[in-house]
Amino acid sequence: MAKATVVHLITKLELGGAQRNTLLTVERLPRYGFSCQIWYGPGGLLTPRAQKLARNRQINQLQRSLRPWKDRAALRQLVELLRQLNPDILHTHSSKAGFLGRLAASRCKVPVVIHSVHGFPFSPLQPLPQQWILMGAEKMAARWTRHYIFVSRADQQTALRLGLCGKNHSLIRSGFELEPFYPHPQRRKEVRRRFQLGDKALAIGVVAPFKPQKNLLQVVEVAKMVCAHEPGAVFFLAGDGALRSRLESAVGRAGLQSSFRMPGFLHDLSTVMDAFDLGLSTALWEGLPQSLVQMRLKQLPVVASRIPGNSEVIRHGENGFLAAPKDTAEYVRHILQLSGNPGLRKRLGQVPEDFSAWDAEHMVQSQAHLYDQLLSNNTRS
Repeated sequence: MAKATVVHLITKLELGGAQRNTLLTVERLPRYGFSCQIWYGPGGLLTPRAQKLARNRQINQLQRSLRPWKDRAALRQLVELLRQLNPDILHTHSSKAGFLGRLAASRCKVPVVIHSVHGFPFSPLQPLPQQWILMGAEKMAARWTRHYIFVSRADQQTALRLGLCGKNHSLIRSGFELEPFYPHPQRRKEVRRRFQLGDKALAIGVVAPFKPQKNLLQVVEVAKMVCAHEPGAVFFLAGDGALRSRLESAVGRAGLQSSFRMPGFLHDLSTVMDAFDLGLSTALWEGLPQSLVQMRLKQLPVVASRIPGNSEVIRHGENGFLAAPKDTAEYVRHILQLSGNPGLRKRLGQVPEDFSAWDAEHMVQSQAHLYDQLLSNNTRS
């Protein structure tokens, strides 16, 4: 018999780090004695994986965008389901599911409510009114939250500064299977042939969904300047999303079609990364993306935006370079510095690092231990 019932709720099962580690957690928690379910909104490339689980539920009106009538319908469905199931723990992920789920849990008196912050939805780079609204929503939801889990120290410090939590928080990294991301140089030629990358091409890897916070249109601006000095550079965008048509149009206007590869989401990303020479991230805000850790496991130097989260993995001048968000010239300068110096790429790439905290089993075990602790405290109180 399971010692407790846990529901994980997430807005959409797109092909991202938060979604993957949530599914990993639900798949493996039964090993630690928990009965688990995953609830999610419609769409998303990882939905078929969730549907293979014995206990999964689609919340039909749950979606990322603000739609008051659909949001109310999603809230009603969540309240109804929580009352039927009466779980011991509701563990929410992502902004919309996090807000609606915690509100529903407060109405149903779920004993333990946990929210994982994979990155706050607000950023200093957003217009102030948008920041205030999103910050206000999280402050409201904090009242219904028993415990916070953060994937980055930066978000942990932000939450403390804003008064979202006191001692009720933990740092648990966004876990994944590490071994597939160890370097396999023997794959390089085959993968390069698959994507028509010449032997001498400088492959610059970008791993991100095509959405505004990733700032991928700036990659096109960076590419214009890099390719003027390094004609053999190829920007490889592994991802997809609503901004694809805008990106393709921008690449076309710049006349850079031959300098871009945009194959969509890749289920064999760990293999494809062996073709990269360096990594790039132009994100405006993040929690702490798995892709940076994965690139470092592949021993790639990385040029990334100087934002909280990224700076916990990329150390300027040691294993890559950091650039001010939106500063195209600084990104270009660092990429050209690496492109013209294979020795520097190798030296930065091979800096030894310990990423054991990102191991999938370590993540699941840490959450199971936290659940036990919170349930025990709940019983005593």
